[in-house]
Amino acid sequence: MKIVICGRIGSGKSTTAQRIAKELDLKHYSDGDMMRALAIEKGVKLETFVKQRSDAVDKMIDEKTMMIGKKEDNFIFDSRLAFHFIPDAIKIFLEVSEEVGSERIFKHQRKSEAPVKTAKELLKKNKERWETDRQRFKKLYGVDINDMKNYDIVIDTTILDVEGTVHEIKRALRALPKK
Repeated sequence: MKIVICGRIGSGKSTTAQRIAKELDLKHYSDGDMMRALAIEKGVKLETFVKQRSDAVDKMIDEKTMMIGKKEDNFIFDSRLAFHFIPDAIKIFLEVSEEVGSERIFKHQRKSEAPVKTAKELLKKNKERWETDRQRFKKLYGVDINDMKNYDIVIDTTILDVEGTVHEIKRALRALPKK
């Protein structure tokens, strides 16, 4: 089984993917982890790295994503763009209100990312980051991450905790027609 989890910032992509990987005995991949590792390697915060990154860095991560999709099975990949590079995967999008997503991230700030003082400040940064990525992906690949037709399953996590999100995904997976 190949599953990709895409979604808005703070929707719970990584946490949910890790939990599902454990419960369904799937390998877990994350383009966020790949990006954070590259930023650490360069000795900069993720936010700085993202602003400085080149198309070559994106292409490197995208090629690695494609290779995983072609060579492996039984994995879950959390990424904003993996749905495009692994077309035979089950594609899940996690929606969340921008405010709730920012609150979640604010409460659990990663050391690899530039700290912020308020959730409101983070909300502004997240909106800019989402739109920058959306425009970048449209330019590079001609895909719009906001187009819900790209996904097989869409789940709003705004009022769900991780357990509720995992439950909804597993229910939706069982309801999909067998291939």
